[in-house]
Amino acid sequence: MKKIFISLILLCFLFLACLFNPNTNNEGKTYFYLADTTGTIGTVFYSGESFNINFCLTNTTEDSLDFTMYDGGPFVRFSIYQGDQYIAGSMDGLGVHEPVLDFKFAPGDSMTSTWLAPTTPWQDPKVTLSPGSYRMDVEFPQFSILRTDTITAINFTVIE
Repeated sequence: MKKIFISLILLCFLFLACLFNPNTNNEGKTYFYLADTTGTIGTVFYSGESFNINFCLTNTTEDSLDFTMYDGGPFVRFSIYQGDQYIAGSMDGLGVHEPVLDFKFAPGDSMTSTWLAPTTPWQDPKVTLSPGSYRMDVEFPQFSILRTDTITAINFTVIE
């Protein structure tokens, strides 16, 4: 029974690592934007429609930064708010987060992350955004030293 449990945990970790892999991006850009599922950047989406949140963080320091990849989620977290009310986020539906692997984030390297919002793959029931105004926030708690003025919340609208 213990071997099955450990095997399931490892399979879950591998699945999550594929979804939230800290991919290296050699362009050296830091960005945060929303796009529809065809890749068209925008801030207006239809109710019931999924859309992508794309994020890239570049290490602009002269030092390698240490970070830990957790078994329950990515190095970056996305959250959707309507006014001050939390609606959904990229960590929803995840269990207890255990540190698994330690990595080095080298100077000049970039990490990218994409979330198909507004629902995580393991979440049930699925989140449907009703028509209205929303805000998308991004948080990368292990790299607070890299916060820049170019990474701000994105306001977006959902229509019928």
